[in-house]
Amino acid sequence: MGTTKTLWKAAAFAAALALAPLPAASSGAGGASAARIASAVTAHDGAPFLAGVDMRLAPGWKTYWKNPGDSGIAPVFDWSASENLAGIDLAWPAPRRFDDPGDVTFGYADEVVWPLRVVPADPALPVALRLALAYGVCSASICVPRTADLALTVPPAAPGAAAAPSADLPRLAAALARLPQPLDDPAALTVRWREAEAPVLEIAYTGCPRPCAAPPLIVDGPDGVWFGVPEVRRAGDTLHYSVEVGALSTATLAGERLGFILGGGEDARIGWWTP
Repeated sequence: MGTTKTLWKAAAFAAALALAPLPAASSGAGGASAARIASAVTAHDGAPFLAGVDMRLAPGWKTYWKNPGDSGIAPVFDWSASENLAGIDLAWPAPRRFDDPGDVTFGYADEVVWPLRVVPADPALPVALRLALAYGVCSASICVPRTADLALTVPPAAPGAAAAPSADLPRLAAALARLPQPLDDPAALTVRWREAEAPVLEIAYTGCPRPCAAPPLIVDGPDGVWFGVPEVRRAGDTLHYSVEVGALSTATLAGERLGFILGGGEDARIGWWTP
């Protein structure tokens, strides 16, 4: 059990290793996408282990984040057909913002790996991961809804044996490195509602003094709530973002935990605020 925990913690250090190639397990929109489930271990020892939903996209195509923006299609992950699964937690890599005339969306181009924390129910039995995935892919001229049925079985390790890393560990470790990391100084980000107006968030960020270029800001909020494209201005060493919120009133988000993602890729940082 301790070995699996070590693999999970050490995954980030393996990111420097060569990435494993991705064989196509399913394709859509004329080969625009290919997806599979990958595991960081060849056999589990009953402890939580690292896995991932691994998708490659053809040049010129993109897929979407959980908040897809104005016109995207958010992916839906259905694990209900899985077996010997006590729990599964999916993490979201920081998305890119795609700006098109009259249309702003959030998602991924080229490739994306959604890391998974998989918890077996019975350490003596295989974990059968079965995913019904619904998602969308878009090019410059067309958007296509897609579905894929993906599966992977991770057998139990031999009695007394520890879990062993798989060839996919480096790629999954690299995916962990692309998750938004907490701000070095949480106090660098302050958030409030703009007074006496329809719901608009005012965000001040002091973590990017001159001559730092203002990082893009994306708001991570509850499903069904629209967040506009931030306007940004600089006052000295403080960046001020304002974001329109598609809510009837500020009370709509009372008690919700909002995330504020600054930057993208492996440099993304996140701060949190609860109205």
